Amino acid sequence: MNLRHLTALALTMGAALSACPGTHFDPPAEPYTSADAVLELARDYIASGPQEAVIEARASQYSNAGGLKGKVLILAQRPGHLRMEGLSPTDDSVSVLATDGERFTSYQRGQSTCWVGRACPSNVGRFASVPLSSDELVGVLLGRPPLIPYDSVAMKWDSAVGAYRLDLEGGASDLGMAHGRTQRIWVAHSDGRIVRTALLEEGKTKVDVTYSEFKRVGERLVPARLDVKLAREETDLRLEYRDIDLKTALEPTAFVFECPAGTSLEEMSCQ
Repeated sequence: MNLRHLTALALTMGAALSACPGTHFDPPAEPYTSADAVLELARDYIASGPQEAVIEARASQYSNAGGLKGKVLILAQRPGHLRMEGLSPTDDSVSVLATDGERFTSYQRGQSTCWVGRACPSNVGRFASVPLSSDELVGVLLGRPPLIPYDSVAMKWDSAVGAYRLDLEGGASDLGMAHGRTQRIWVAHSDGRIVRTALLEEGKTKVDVTYSEFKRVGERLVPARLDVKLAREETDLRLEYRDIDLKTALEPTAFVFECPAGTSLEEMSCQ
């Protein structure tokens, strides 16, 4: 399994979202009228996320390049520590992406090249569809997507989703993921959970992530399914979290991967 495709989350977002097309949701009896109040709900929800997790997932992906299905082991630890490992049906490792927040390594079994480099947003963006820091990518996988720096925000009730939709207009002077972009987030009225997020450039959606099948693991509320749509190669990716462990303490060595002997190291420069 090629983790270049499976980590296309990058970069770089509810039961209501799994409803049938055409479903209409009325606004709550006492809706929020201030975008700032809804943003505060969202920020509180993001802050409530787990700091580390061991996740066993099923991944399925369809794109112009074909289809992929398989098992993925995800080790995530804030800030910025991540290991995603594609597994064969017999649980053999077939591909790895690992970062300790400073450096990253990517390798696919049978390839002669092992990719390495700094875990800067432009390098992470080679494996995701938008430039994200490694910690932002961890946040996406844990159901806590980052909010972009913005100059203005607009809000409305989305009756098709059953949540508030906020449009964050990226700062013109920002050189990172916000520059020239709009982020849309859908925020639940009851608890501020983010049920969907999308990133747009010039009005066109580049990435759209829906979170669903939320459940409590200990005291943490986490999504058990991520549905990702990417403009790149018209990709649809689904990650189904079969097992979520928030108790295991992860050691630093879990996020270090040594390239196999005989492979050539390709250093990827930051832009």
